[in-house]
Amino acid sequence: MSGSPSLLDELGTLEKEALAAVEAASTPGELEAARITFLGRKEGRISGILRRLGEMDPAERPRVGARANEVKKALQEALDRREEALATGRGTPGAEGPDLTLPGRAAWIGGVHPVTRVIDDLVEIFRELGFTRARGPEAETEWYNFEALNTPLDHPAADEQDTLYLKGGHLLRSHTSPVQVRVLEQYEPPIRILAPGMVYRRDTFDATHTPAFAQLEGLVVDEGVTFVDLKATLAEFARRYWGPDTKIRFRPSFFPFTEPSAEVDVKGGDGEWLEIMGAGMVDPAVLEAAGLDAERYTGFAFGMGPGRIGLLRHRIPDLRLFLENDVRFLSRFARP
Repeated sequence: MSGSPSLLDELGTLEKEALAAVEAASTPGELEAARITFLGRKEGRISGILRRLGEMDPAERPRVGARANEVKKALQEALDRREEALATGRGTPGAEGPDLTLPGRAAWIGGVHPVTRVIDDLVEIFRELGFTRARGPEAETEWYNFEALNTPLDHPAADEQDTLYLKGGHLLRSHTSPVQVRVLEQYEPPIRILAPGMVYRRDTFDATHTPAFAQLEGLVVDEGVTFVDLKATLAEFARRYWGPDTKIRFRPSFFPFTEPSAEVDVKGGDGEWLEIMGAGMVDPAVLEAAGLDAERYTGFAFGMGPGRIGLLRHRIPDLRLFLENDVRFLSRFARP
């Protein structure tokens, strides 16, 4: 109990300071400096307070975590309002009333695509958990895309109605799982990798599907790896990405390359359960296809769509908005 009032007081004082700093920013550079000072991932003052939650009574942590999320939301809204005001000239000191003349054309400012930003955030979280980033070719063979992953070629996923085939027996990979096999062939365990990249399927272009999209997959292989390790890893990821009060649940499912398999949902506070990924223990057949002793090694794998994560995080209703290159939409995510 002794830690709670002090942290709550710090958050209240920090909120006042942060809102004042945002309001006082007169240039985009000053506004970005305020954002980094208070919302920065590593050195931000709010992140510093959250890192101290472990020192508190467990019963008090949800109150402080919820209050921290309120402060972050209020500060982000203030940053967005101030950014718009500076862009339209309303935030310029000395301005008197609205200027109804045609405004000048603002300079184009580049920014990281929102899906790329999600990938970078996910990679950074898993890097702190000991994962290394891995890559693989987007044009794959049937062996790596299907057969080495315990998926026979008569499986529906290998049908031409679902997979984009190329000349010469190659195809555009339908998931990033082939990277798993290539890494297992090249390196001896212990292995802990994260494989982000583009994948391709014959999907309809609609609000929730696109024929080309980003996917991010993780793999851990070592002696003695269990389902407990999988659940603990994903629970820690969810807390770091969505907040300390985030909960996860596993629902039984089926994937050819994992056994047992599960769909993973997250829930923050009083919100609804949202499906974010599939996961499971690596099927022994996959380990054997890569030349490993399945009696000695075990592992787990998980895969998620950064585009879908971006939809959930930013409450965007249509996946196509990420791909239509409408600068009016993308400018919401640009940073100087």
